[in-house]
Amino acid sequence: MCSSGVTTCYPNFQQLAKDKKLNPNQWEVILIEFKFCEDTRPDPQLQKAKAQHSMLIANLNRQGYREVKLHVILVGAMGTIYKDYTDKPLADLYLGYHKIKKLTHKLNVRHASALIKTRYALQYNISNSVNSQGLGPGATAHNLPDPHYFLFYCLHGGGLPGAGT
Repeated sequence: MCSSGVTTCYPNFQQLAKDKKLNPNQWEVILIEFKFCEDTRPDPQLQKAKAQHSMLIANLNRQGYREVKLHVILVGAMGTIYKDYTDKPLADLYLGYHKIKKLTHKLNVRHASALIKTRYALQYNISNSVNSQGLGPGATAHNLPDPHYFLFYCLHGGGLPGAGT
């Protein structure tokens, strides 16, 4: 998930940035990767995410950024929420205990709903509003909703189209 805007806990950060020319050595870069993984083997997906971003992290470090962090948030393909791979990265992003529980519950419920609807659509070979691509003849189980779209809407209090509340 990428954000082109500045995210900070300081409300006057934009003005501060204009008043003082902030050098890269004053910036902390936080990369957030949300991935689905096999429910019983999350480690390979974690390693893939780290390898995927290793060159970007190295380039940012070479450019002199003060600190570059990668937070990989994993959710099992069947909606599994992991203590070490889901809860801990969210806590590292300074989300409180109750926010983490609320978010992971939403992720679990929404994902399960999307899986059920996708499975139903595949089984009965019908179009499905969960997936904007639609499911029809020749559809496969690889047509699940985009995880970035999924996480964005869960984080912002929404849900997947057609998933209800």
